[in-house]
Amino acid sequence: MDFSVLISIYRGESPAYFREALDSLFAQTLQPAEIVLVRDGPLTPELDAVIAEYTARHPLFRIVRNETNLGLGPALARGVRACSHEYIVRMDTDDIIPPERFAKQIARLEEGYDVVSCWSQTFEGDPARVIAVKPRPEPHEEILRLAHRRSPVCHAGSAFRRSAVLGAGNYEDHPYYEDYDLWVRMLLRGCRFYNIQEVLYYVRTSRAMIARRGGWKYMVREIGCFRRFYRLGFYSLGDLLRNIATHSAVRILPVGVRAWALKKIWNTKQQ
Repeated sequence: MDFSVLISIYRGESPAYFREALDSLFAQTLQPAEIVLVRDGPLTPELDAVIAEYTARHPLFRIVRNETNLGLGPALARGVRACSHEYIVRMDTDDIIPPERFAKQIARLEEGYDVVSCWSQTFEGDPARVIAVKPRPEPHEEILRLAHRRSPVCHAGSAFRRSAVLGAGNYEDHPYYEDYDLWVRMLLRGCRFYNIQEVLYYVRTSRAMIARRGGWKYMVREIGCFRRFYRLGFYSLGDLLRNIATHSAVRILPVGVRAWALKKIWNTKQQ
């Protein structure tokens, strides 16, 4: 079954990490028919060089160019529309995937699911330096239950049906919460979700990333997202109040304490 890989890149990405991500992509046992790469605004010469090298070597890239940086949600929305195939596999520019990821996820999409994701493993620097493993529930019913508390799937480690994403309205511009917002709208439409019960995605993290997951600005955006889910009828009032209280408590912690708290959360089976 032909499928597309969807990646968005902006000038702040690391050329070395991007190269590692692409190498793991091309080491897959099941190769995509196309890679839709969204250039979200002007890039650095170093990133341009990596793209030129890999597009010359692998003529399956389809480049989508944004004249200015639109942000992840609008960039991915353009990417979804540009994909030629019904099955789309997401990936970020600084992460790594094991060789069997695409084959296992496409097989599950073939079973009729609309979104298929997996467990993820967070590392810092070297993939052998494991920070946390993030399990996620397998059956759709448990995924739906978890979605009332937090995003229930690994976004960059997900694969989905193009028609289901477009039917739910595609990605929207909700910084930090582009994926969670999309999953909620898809769940409200009755889309079926599944999480493969093994690590098929390795997520690169750093102290800077942990720092970005907190502060007043992040917390305000998060609360706005939760209020939106309440207005959509997905959250109950109890969901809204609980999530504001528990999530906000983490967001205002000092960075070092937040890193410890997130590691504890990531290593807890979220069901």
